Order: sequence, then C-alpha cells, then structure tokens
Amino acid sequence: MENMEKASIIKTVIMSANQYMFNKNNSNMILFQHQLDVLLGITSRGSDLKFFHPRNLLPTECLTVLIDIMRETNEMKPSLMIKCLQLLRNLAVDKYIREALHESFNLTPVLVDIIKHTCNSAVNPLCMESLHLLQRIIYGHKMVLQESYVQDLLDFIIPHITDPAQDCTQVCLGLLVNLCKENFAIQTYLKNMENSKQLKRTLLKHISGSDGNLDCIIYSISVVTSVWLHDQEYDMVFKPSNLSPMFQSIFNIILKGETGMSRRYGVDLFKDILKDSQIQGALSKFSHLSAYIDGVLKLIPVSTAETVVMVFELLLCFCSIEGVRCLISRSVLSTLDFNVRPQFSDMLIGPVNQVSEPLLATVHWAQQSSDTHDEAPLYALDFLAEVYEELIYSNTRLKYSTHADLVLPVLLSSLNSEIDVDSDLCNPRKHCKKKVKTLQLLSVLSGEDDIRKKMVVLFNPTVYSQLLDFQLTNNRVTLHVMKMSTSCEDWSEEGVHIVIFCMELMSKLKKYMPNVDGLFCSLLQDSRMVPFLSAGLTSHDRTILQTALQLFITGTAMDNFPTVLIGDSMANCNARKKEITDIANTAPLSLGSTLNSTRPPSLSHNHLGDFSRSSNGEHDASVQSIIEKMQTGLEVKDINRSEIIDIYEHKIQAFQTKENHLQDLLDAKTLALSQADRLIAQYRSRRAQYEAEAHKMRRLLKESELQSEEHRERLNEMMLHKEKLSMELEHLSQEYQKLEHISEEYQQLNAAYADINDRYESAQKSLLSLKQELKTLTEMHEILQKHNESLKQQHDLASEQLSKLQEERKLLSKQLKEKEGKLQELTKSHTKLESKYEKAEKERTELETGLDHLRDTVNKTEQTKKQLQHQVSSLELVCKQHEADLLSKDDQIKELATQLEKHTQIAALIHSLSSGKSESGASVTK
Repeated sequence: MENMEKASIIKTVIMSANQYMFNKNNSNMILFQHQLDVLLGITSRGSDLKFFHPRNLLPTECLTVLIDIMRETNEMKPSLMIKCLQLLRNLAVDKYIREALHESFNLTPVLVDIIKHTCNSAVNPLCMESLHLLQRIIYGHKMVLQESYVQDLLDFIIPHITDPAQDCTQVCLGLLVNLCKENFAIQTYLKNMENSKQLKRTLLKHISGSDGNLDCIIYSISVVTSVWLHDQEYDMVFKPSNLSPMFQSIFNIILKGETGMSRRYGVDLFKDILKDSQIQGALSKFSHLSAYIDGVLKLIPVSTAETVVMVFELLLCFCSIEGVRCLISRSVLSTLDFNVRPQFSDMLIGPVNQVSEPLLATVHWAQQSSDTHDEAPLYALDFLAEVYEELIYSNTRLKYSTHADLVLPVLLSSLNSEIDVDSDLCNPRKHCKKKVKTLQLLSVLSGEDDIRKKMVVLFNPTVYSQLLDFQLTNNRVTLHVMKMSTSCEDWSEEGVHIVIFCMELMSKLKKYMPNVDGLFCSLLQDSRMVPFLSAGLTSHDRTILQTALQLFITGTAMDNFPTVLIGDSMANCNARKKEITDIANTAPLSLGSTLNSTRPPSLSHNHLGDFSRSSNGEHDASVQSIIEKMQTGLEVKDINRSEIIDIYEHKIQAFQTKENHLQDLLDAKTLALSQADRLIAQYRSRRAQYEAEAHKMRRLLKESELQSEEHRERLNEMMLHKEKLSMELEHLSQEYQKLEHISEEYQQLNAAYADINDRYESAQKSLLSLKQELKTLTEMHEILQKHNESLKQQHDLASEQLSKLQEERKLLSKQLKEKEGKLQELTKSHTKLESKYEKAEKERTELETGLDHLRDTVNKTEQTKKQLQHQVSSLELVCKQHEADLLSKDDQIKELATQLEKHTQIAALIHSLSSGKSESGASVTK
C-alpha cells in the first residue's frame, strides 16, 4: 500500500511537471513546487529509495521530465530549480540511482550548464546546490577531457580554488579530486596549464592547515597524490615530519565527518597513500593508532549501511599492513566480555544502534540480507575473516571457543537461506557472494580445534548437499554456454566459487563429521562437478585456482575421477575464453556460435599403434616375392637360407608387434565406446530434462495465453463500456451547447432590457420637462393644444408598450430561473459522469499495463522455447554423429580381424614350408 501511495505521488509530480512545461504560469509553478515538496519529504535522508529505482517506468519518466525542465536554465526561476536539485540530491544517496543519473540520464552536462549560466558573477544558492550534486554524481566516474562540458567545469573550478575569497572552494576541491583521480589526461592538463604553480601553492597552503578546514586538507592531499605523485611537491607533503599530523587530520575527518562524502574521501585517501611501503611503516609506528582504531571501531554500531561500508573498507585496508591487523584484532576482541554475556542470540535481534560492542555490531551487519543492505554484509564477513584469521593463525593466539556461539549460528542461517532465482526482488549474485564470504570465514574458523568441534555439532551434512545441489542444477556453467546478454545478472562465476569453497570446507571437516567423507568422495567423482572444477582450474583468481588444484589432486587418487573429462572441459573453457575475446574484438556474439561452443568434447584419441601401409610396403613386397618363388619351386640363388630365415623371423616379430598394437587399439576403442555410451546416456538424460522443461514452458505458455484471452475479453468489455460513456458524454456535450446558446440569448435579452430601461428613464425625464413647460407656458396652451394631444397619444402608446415590456420581463425572469435550475442539475450530472470516466480511464490504463507485461512474458517464454529447441536439435545431431562413428569403428574392427586371420594363415604356410625344407636338407646330408 505504501508503494502504491508513492507511485501515485510520482504520477502527480509527472503530471504537474508536464502541465508546467506546456504552460509556464505562476499557478502551474506553485502546483509543481508543492508536489516537489511532497516528494522531497518522502525522499529525505534515511528513507528507503528502492521505490525510485530507475528500472521502473514511473521513476524513469519522473527523472526524465525533471532533467528536461532543468535544461531550460534561462526560463526557470531559481527557487524551482533549487527544489529540483534538492530532490535529485536526495535521490543521489542511492548508488544505483546515482550511477543512472550520470550514465543513463546524462545529468552531468546539465549541471555544468547550470553552473556556467548562473554563477558568472557571484556564487549563489543555486550554484552551490548544483556543485554539491555534481560532486556526488561524478564520484567514481572517469571524465573525458575532450568533452566541452569537462573543459568548462575545469575553467570554473580552478579559479575558485586559487581565489581565497571564494565561498565554494571546498566543493570545488572535491570536484577536482573526482576529476583527476585515475585520469591521466586531466592530470597532464593540470600539470601543463598556465596557473599550475599557483594551484600547487594553493593546495600546499590548504595542506598546511592555515584555514583549519579538514575537508580542504584531505581534498588537497588527494589532488597532490593524484597529480604530482613523482614530483618534489609530493616528497614535501609526505616527508616523515608531516605524516603524523596528516594521519591525525585524516582520522579526524573520518571520525567527525559531517557528511558521508567527506568520510568517503578520507577512506579513499588512506587507500591511495598506503600503497607506499614507507607510509605503511610510518602508520604502524604511529603513536595514536590504537586510539584512532578504537574510534573507528565505535563507528560500526552507529553507522548507516553506506557509512559502515567505508568503515569496513578502511579496516580491511589496515589489515593488509604488517603489525596493524594484530592491533585491530585485539581491539575488536577486547571489548566483548564472553563470560558475562553468554547468550548472543537475543543481542542480535534488536537494531544495530542498540549494540555497543564492535564485534557484536559486525556480526549483526553480517547477518543482514544483501538485498536490503547491499554490500555491508559482504564487507562485514571479510572483516570477521581477517580478525579470526589473525586470532587463529598467529603465534600469540588466544582461544575464545565461545566465539562459535556468536558467529556459527549466523553463518549457518546464511548458508540455509534459499535463493529465489525467479523473483524480481531477489538478486542471486549478491546472495551467492554472501555465501562465498560465509564459506571462506567457515574455512578460517575450522582451523581452531574448539570452534571446529562446535561446528561439527551444529552443522548437518544436508547443508552441503542442498547448497551443492542448487548449484549443480541451476548454475549456467553446467550448460557449457558462454555469457550472453540477458536481463538479469550472471551469477555463474559466484556459483563456481560456492562449489569450490564448499568442497574445500568438506575436505577439512570430513575427518570429524560422519557421512561427510562419503558425500565428499561421491561428489568429487560426480560428472556434474567437471564444469565447476574446470572453471576453477582456469580461473584468474589465485585463491580459486589453488583450491581447485588441491581438489583435483585429491580426486586423482580416486578410481572413478573423471580426469579426461576435466581435461577436455578445461580445453573447451580456454577455447571459449579465446573465442569470447576474438568475438569481442570483431563482432557481437551470435546464437549460432553459442550453440557451436556448447558442443561436447569428442573422445577421439591418436594412438601410437596405428600403422600406415606405405611405411612397410617395400618389405611386404619383397617377402611376398620370395614366398611365391618357393611355392612355384624356383631356386633362389642370390639369397642364403639363413638370410631367408632371418627375414621370416623378422617378419613374424613384426606381425606379433602389429598384433599387440591391434590389441591395444581394440582396448582403446572399447574404452572410447564405453565413454561414448556414457555420454549418450548423459545426453539422453539431458534431453529428457529439456523435454520436461519444454513441456513446462508449453504449459505455462498455454496458461498465459488463456489469461491473455481473458484479459482481452475484459478489455473488449471495457472498450464497449468506454464507447457507451463516450456516447453519453457526447449527448451531454450537445445539451451543454444548447444551454450555452440559451444563456447567450438570455444575455442578449438582458442587454435589450437595459436599453429599453434607459429609454424609459429618458422618457420620464422628458415628460417632467414637458409638464414644467406646460405650467409655465399656459399662454401658449391654445396654440400648442393640438401638439399636446399628439403628445398624449404618444404617451399612451409608450405606457402601453411599457406595461407589455414589464410583463415580458417577468416572464423572462421566470424562464431564466427555471433554466438556471436545469443548468445546475446538468452540471451535477456532468461532474458525476466525468468522475466515472476518469475511473474508467484508470482501469483501462491498468489493464493495458497488465497486457503489456503479459506480452513481454509470452515473448520471453517463446524465446526460451526456441533456444531449447535449438539445443535439443544440436544434441540429436551429435548423437547421430556418434552412432555413425561407432558403426564405422565396428567395420574397421571387422576388417582388422580378417587381416589378422590372413596373416596367421601366411605365418602357418611359411612355417610349414620352412619345416619341409629343413627335413629335405637333413635327408640330403645323410
């Protein structure tokens, strides 16, 4: 219900904005401002902005209208422009909306244009609002110097930085940090511009802290670090005597920053400068480091999700420094008394701001859903992994077995949470990332004996089987397809990480948990694990590669481990990666190439036992000629008998080696046949799955078609009802026109009556004057008697006409009152009909949106159906090819068997001949 109210508010804002764009008068502007105030109220800081996500239609239309209005800089009033900027600034708190404003809605040039046209003489509130919003929008985006608006922005902000009297120096410094960060073109421009020395002097003046503004100090250090990294100014800023006060300034802005952006820049500055080994050593020797780390840890319970991500980023950056991670781990663990408060489940139920211990607050953030808090749970799990890794694997570790009571239930609930891949509200990639971080933390915790014992008690082997079965059935890696552009995010890589780390955790716990050893061995020998292991072995991540390699080494000791299939899958993975890079460099991916890449690996082998007939052709011909001569009784004069016997023996040995090679070839062919049978069985099972899925899709398509037909009938009924209402509206409009015509006649009669009334008054005046003349001119009475009689007649006529007009006026007044009553009744009926028509229009729009959604779903199901049909056809072709190959190999085996029989007959013949000769020679010698 709340989302519906917000949607109605957005609709009214869009309507008032369009009304203002078409007619820019004061009433429309006041209405538009009022609607903007309402939207400002529901988007104030701390409110949930998911209803305004740019993926939805209404927010997209609202943002488009607002930005179109803001483009008309010269025609808008500053007060209205400030309202629009404040609304966009509230919305820019959300990361996705902020990125959409810069990339999709192209707001950055609009803001630069506002700054350029409204801030020529002096900085005003409109200019400041634009600068603050622009600083938030372009953060983390690389700007192109060749764009004209970037050049205009640089021309604006650099003079305002170098001029000490300007009020917007701080925000201009923040904009300069965003522009020059990891942007070589803008860095070179700043180095080579005319007032480069003046800019450097101004930045060094801010760094010295002469004005006492911590934000300006951090901004100036960030600019110097980005632009003049290898110059003398950098060495002057980061010399050993300056590092301690610099660390204090950065820590102060992180701990006491009024805005999230200032803390963001402080964390980014720490991440940049700590890449230097000398600064890392100086930080580890910083005298106040432990106090500041305690202050940073105290921010975890009192921060929002956006701020706590910055805090975790800073702590993880510190954990990479030698000697600092131990200090952080001790600070985290020293604040929580495990003996006094053994029950941790009740402590994690309430909100995080009611927790005072940093460790408990970190676990509280780790148990939050990634859908609501985005990246905060992931960073919390990374930080816990660093803390416990230092606790467990350091030489001076302390055994806190009660940590398991705090952490393990949270991690178990995270692994048991299901991923709804079909839901629009669920983001499977974030859930998979959280499960990967959870498995990594569990792998770290399994190194401690006491925690491992509690882990064995709490964890059930079904947790691993459910986690792995979901990935084995739903992950796209099992389909052997390349990444294609889809509406949802691809989470297959994170799913591979889940499988790899889950198997690693099982290998560590299989000695201590019953039934896990058998499950681990069966899963490792399962052919469904082949694509996951091959993806891990070909991964670019060193941790994933090493873990997958350990699993591969463990699996090679097993009998049924599919080593050959993993090798073929790895080769296919590398070929697909190469094909992806080639296609990315040449042309977009097509469906045909995708289906070709899904073809399974062939099991053809190149055996060394294959013989070529051409290699031994000469020996066969010579031996055959000698045999023919012996059979015909001819004497062989040029060859001794011993040489002939040697030749025979050599040939027999050659035949024996051929027979051995043929036997090896036969064994290899039988192995290939068994593997082909296994592949055919797998393909048949997959084909059955595809047919079941296709049947399910057809059923869903039929249901959607039935629903669409029902909605179409309802739409037709609504259209008929709309036509009836339009006819009634036309009839009422005709009656309204008639009433307007009557009102016009009434106005004409009123004008005529007023004219007659004026004439009557003038006649009365003339009559009075005549009476006076009659009294005064009695002497002329006789002379003017005739004239007096005529005047009396005229007077009588005028009085009669006047009486008639008065009667007509009474009749007209009665008719006018009756018409006014009828007009009021008609206006009431007209308003009722208008309200009914508006309701009908709203219902029609809702039905149209529902129909559009159903059409989209039907189109998607048709596309998936076509893809499945293509895959089924390709698998059928592969099966037919394998059957043809098997038949040809059977024919080859039969031919080789016949040749072997021939060779045995020849060997027997040669043996009989040689035995006969030897007997005849022996008789001659006697």
